[in-house]
Amino acid sequence: MAVVSLKIGGRYYKFSCADGQEGYMSTLAENLDARAEKLLKTIGFMQEGQLLAMLCLLLAEEKSQLEKNMQADAFVENQRQITESLNNLAVKVLALADGLMEEKTKEETV
Repeated sequence: MAVVSLKIGGRYYKFSCADGQEGYMSTLAENLDARAEKLLKTIGFMQEGQLLAMLCLLLAEEKSQLEKNMQADAFVENQRQITESLNNLAVKVLALADGLMEEKTKEETV
């Protein structure tokens, strides 16, 4: 088990992680640290707990937006598939109607 020291919001925290995951954890912490710095520049000083809570809220909001976008994308894809199925069905119905018309025409000429 590895231990990494990660800077978030200008403060360092020690975390345990699986061996080999140190780089990944550092990348995540760098992302959070950048967000924290931006937040502190916008709002100003915050207590450590308040800053971490605000970061959690921002990440929760981002997750919520991503989920909404995924649902919207899934809805659009579902509508596309339904439209494609209806078009395929319409082509088959037209082909069937043409076949029936040809049979009727043959019967009338006989």
